[in-house]
Amino acid sequence: MSFSSNVLSIEKQGQVGIVWLDREAKFNALSTELWSSIPHALDALCEDGEIGAIILAGRGKHFCAGIDLVEDGLSAHKKAKARSKAEANIQQLANTQKFQAAITAIADCAVPVVAVVQGFCLGAGVDLITACDIRIASACSVFSVRETRLGLVADVGTLQRLPKILNAGHVAELAYTGKDIKADRAEKIGLVNDVYESAEATMAAGMALANEIAANSPMAVRGTKFILRKSEDMTDEQSLMLNGMFTMMTSLQSNDLQEGIKAFAERRAPKFTGS
Repeated sequence: MSFSSNVLSIEKQGQVGIVWLDREAKFNALSTELWSSIPHALDALCEDGEIGAIILAGRGKHFCAGIDLVEDGLSAHKKAKARSKAEANIQQLANTQKFQAAITAIADCAVPVVAVVQGFCLGAGVDLITACDIRIASACSVFSVRETRLGLVADVGTLQRLPKILNAGHVAELAYTGKDIKADRAEKIGLVNDVYESAEATMAAGMALANEIAANSPMAVRGTKFILRKSEDMTDEQSLMLNGMFTMMTSLQSNDLQEGIKAFAERRAPKFTGS
């Protein structure tokens, strides 16, 4: 599990991996160095065959205050040397696509990712959590699709993923107004699964949830996420065909299934190997 970064750290607790946004002094605002490290951190954890779930969290009082506009933000493209405005635009689009791909790496991660949120979750912070499979938050959390308040159209994933999480009216309200909402409202509209009293309680709940996921067959969990992701762009008929073929070739032929059946019959906890 080889990974090194000055702004992002990873750790392993049993079968759970943790990705820490590690710019506490900057409220974990996303610099290029930070967001570009995310795919590498996920890859390092997933290479460990024991990891069954991953938690995404932020150091300190805040999860993520958005993109770092001061140090490494939207004016960065102006520094690029370009022979024309067209070339500068192409360079900027390429950089945006790299940013988009870094966030998409969370959604594409082979194992489920649980966002554990406390404090600010603004702008690009919402991009991060909407790419996660599950979101929980502390009561002190504040969420905002902040871009319209800055004169921007959000372009790193929120407008694509939020409609798959919330109904159209809630998406429109948050995206058009850029308003802040507190954790209780976020839970009410379905942005987060649960709200906990403190950041410590939220992390403990996140670990418990991640361990619950990781206790299941690794092959079955990864396969379930694969089907859920692929089904987003398929008709029901197409998804059912893929699901049937995938299950036939994988879990129905697995040692894990045999162990699960045997453990059930023997009334004991299964010992899955992911094979």
